[in-house]
Amino acid sequence: MEQIKEAVYLINDERYLHLRENGAGVGFATYNKVTGEPLESGQISEKNLPPDGRNAIPAARNWYLFELSDDDRKVIQQESVKILENIPQAGIGRRRIWEPETLPKDIRLINSHYDDLYRIPDGGVVQVDYPDGRSFTARVEHLDDYHFDMGGLGNVFHICQFAEVMERNHADFYPEIQTQDEQAAWELGGKGYLAIQSCEDGWDYTIYHSDYSVMDGGQLDAPELTIQEAREQILEAHHMEKGRRLLQDYDAVMDKVAEAEEL
Repeated sequence: MEQIKEAVYLINDERYLHLRENGAGVGFATYNKVTGEPLESGQISEKNLPPDGRNAIPAARNWYLFELSDDDRKVIQQESVKILENIPQAGIGRRRIWEPETLPKDIRLINSHYDDLYRIPDGGVVQVDYPDGRSFTARVEHLDDYHFDMGGLGNVFHICQFAEVMERNHADFYPEIQTQDEQAAWELGGKGYLAIQSCEDGWDYTIYHSDYSVMDGGQLDAPELTIQEAREQILEAHHMEKGRRLLQDYDAVMDKVAEAEEL
């Protein structure tokens, strides 16, 4: 998976955290979500980041959240850097004019009244929640300014069409929330299951067939990633990133695995 050099995270639905790598580590700034008011700015030294340079942005995010922020709530959602376009101090509007090549593609999520709700980076993950309790996540791929593919299987939406479908189904949709969970399992759209749990050096994982027999497994040495970010890297490494993911009860999946082993 390509290493990101810049990112924006929505923290507790209240403030944007803008991170960008520089020669001394990662610079950060925060802005009020509603007013755009600048709140904080500073530098996270490279000595507080992974020595191999990998996952510097997630590591810097964690340093801000757990070392610099005094807010105990840690609801994290990744958005596109373009969400800051109307905040002059962020410099994104200026870069759009003079350095457009520095701004990655993204997907606008709007409501049926055409109001912008979120902007998700190309390749980011959206979550959809239905009123009956069903929920799934899927990657979204930018096709052009008004169209995106959900799940990588040719399920193409116009942004207005997607908003209307979601409204018709009374569904909520938003950038997937990054959690501090230490174990989780997902059903992979009919392709099997993925179970992940934390370990000393990062994340242990096992991929199962639909009958709960083992397909593959391993360890991801990246403790700075959330379990959702680890899932994405694991699925991409195994060429299984396409399709929907449905969160499962971890213990229930493990019980099914144990039953399958006894057969």
